[in-house]
Amino acid sequence: MTVMDAENRYGAVSRAVHWIMAVLLLLMLASEVWFEALEDSISEASLMAWHQSLGLALFGLVLFRGLWRWLNRSRLTPPAHWATMARLGHVALYALMILMPLSGLATSLGEGDPVTFFGWTLSGSGPEVAWLEESGEDIHEVLANVLWLMIGVHVAAALAHQYLLGDRIMKRMAL
Repeated sequence: MTVMDAENRYGAVSRAVHWIMAVLLLLMLASEVWFEALEDSISEASLMAWHQSLGLALFGLVLFRGLWRWLNRSRLTPPAHWATMARLGHVALYALMILMPLSGLATSLGEGDPVTFFGWTLSGSGPEVAWLEESGEDIHEVLANVLWLMIGVHVAAALAHQYLLGDRIMKRMAL
């Protein structure tokens, strides 16, 4: 098992971070459903603390993965006609995964609520800033919907590569 990416397979670090991020991202996007389903049995503050913690962990992984990709420039080269689409898709996914936690932080700070990370308080309570809360919440919701769409496009592209084009791209990222 190699740590670095190779010509025909992503390295262990790239694969592990990809799949951990995928799971965290789906948990984050599904948390809205959990908020509604569990609101009677668990306090909203507990749910929000969990949501914030997962979001900040995901944000840290996105930054790490971006740095890893830069340091470990992939030797994998897609066909020329797919390269631009692949780059745009990955840039969109990274931008969304960076903007989502930032808009979530804006919402929390606008509400005057503390920001926590698995029990550690990163910011104290502050005054409510209505425009920041409303703007952050609106942007967060729109970005979440766009992120769902981009995840669908990402999965569809991987499946198309694997089964229509036959280039076995999914094998390169398999655990």
